[in-house]
Amino acid sequence: MSERRALNGLRYFAVPALAIAATGGIFLANLRRYTFLSDDAFISFRYAHHLVQGLGLVWNVGEAVEGYTNFLWVLLMAGALALGLRPEVISNALGITSGVGVLTALVVFSARATSWRNPLIWLAPLTLATSRSFVAWCTGGLETMFFTLLVLLAFLRFVREHERREEAPVGSALLFAAATLTRPEGALFAAVAGSALVLECLRGRRSLRAVTLFAVPYATVVGAHLLWRHATYGFWLPNSFYAKVPGAAWEKGARYLFTFHEEYRILWFLPLTLPALVLGRRHAAGLFFAAIATYLLYVAFVGGDWFEFRFLVVVLPLLYWLLAESLVCLVERARPGRLRLAVATLAAVAAGLLVVATHVGSRRPEARRLAPYGITSIEGIDRYARSRIAEGRFLRQLIDEGVLPRDLRIAVSGAGAVPYYTDWPTLDLHGLNDVEIAHSPIAKRGWIGHERSASLELLRRRNVAVVDVVNRLVHDSRIDRRVRGARLYPELPLQVIPVRGRYFKFATPLSREELARALAPLELAD
Repeated sequence: MSERRALNGLRYFAVPALAIAATGGIFLANLRRYTFLSDDAFISFRYAHHLVQGLGLVWNVGEAVEGYTNFLWVLLMAGALALGLRPEVISNALGITSGVGVLTALVVFSARATSWRNPLIWLAPLTLATSRSFVAWCTGGLETMFFTLLVLLAFLRFVREHERREEAPVGSALLFAAATLTRPEGALFAAVAGSALVLECLRGRRSLRAVTLFAVPYATVVGAHLLWRHATYGFWLPNSFYAKVPGAAWEKGARYLFTFHEEYRILWFLPLTLPALVLGRRHAAGLFFAAIATYLLYVAFVGGDWFEFRFLVVVLPLLYWLLAESLVCLVERARPGRLRLAVATLAAVAAGLLVVATHVGSRRPEARRLAPYGITSIEGIDRYARSRIAEGRFLRQLIDEGVLPRDLRIAVSGAGAVPYYTDWPTLDLHGLNDVEIAHSPIAKRGWIGHERSASLELLRRRNVAVVDVVNRLVHDSRIDRRVRGARLYPELPLQVIPVRGRYFKFATPLSREELARALAPLELAD
């Protein structure tokens, strides 16, 4: 009898144990392969650093400009700094923890409707663990995976409240509010959930009280932040939104979405989401489908993103759950016997193809394919960030040793690690932290988020001494002095100053005498 119980127990735990081992092993292996830190993460770190110093949520001291789009994430980084922790480490630790939370939440949500022993409930987390885009953006130092977790938990809580017919859906409202404070796009997902709740109310399935108790907590939290933003910065949206989104960019957005398909062949599997809408948990499936469609329309409108599929990560858990749910429904609705066996076999083949397609797409070198579309690969982002971090630390050392001044005003294209480590007053050439640039017209569409540029006249008005025209300030070798500034300012000659065996290279709108005063005590070469 005891042997039979032990055997039954072994059978009961065999599938979950194998699935956890496979998913966890693949996830950890891909973490080792794709972990990185982006230069843009240091924007949040700089705002957090100034907040902890008592200077406020500002990029430059005394200048109230909201150059971040991740308010709650900045506060978390400020908390880490206040505790004496390094945001470079804590940001990735929180991202990885959030990624594990996403995988866990998907399994728990699916198991409630079927069984822990059903192999298909592990399809979504296994596919995510296989995906380069999902695992890589568990790191990067940005809020991407934390935002993804909040959105997923908000929807799962909202579905749970629907299933229980709760008259006070406050939990999901607060989770949607937290997501909106993490990224403004959270408002899109909250709107989808709110619309679904209103529709249920009109059909008599939920009360007006439920709608009110969803809307009021969300509006209170988000509204309070909006009022604070307007009072502090003078605008209802972040300055970075005005700088990066000059209007509709449908062509770029469509190309961005199709490039994702070219990587992972996702269009092959989209028809498999339909059975979940009619056979399974129809409320959840319809809600997730509406959320994905609404968000993808937004991504297409803004033109996507120049970081490798970062904008799409937030809907991947919902998409892969829909695929898994459809396969579960097809198997469970099939009549017992040969038909169910045949359907189960086809479902297993489809699941295997999804994982294999994701794996193959993840392992292909992406740099050469993505670059023509204005999309930077993970390895490209990592390589650039490493270079900027090394520059920033080297310049910080020179500042601490008194070789470079502490108040040098610079202008850069990569406004991340260099401004963070040097703490120099910095102007982002594309308007991230400057209201005038962010609201200026654009002459020509180009890379998303990089279509506005500071004029030479503005650089002079801002008293900028050093302009990073080649997107790198510290070099290991000298180049010809006759080489002139990069495409933005061809009228500015390139300055080359040797310092500690390396070369400080930049352009400047200042005269030689003005530059000598700005760089003191560093001496200009003859």
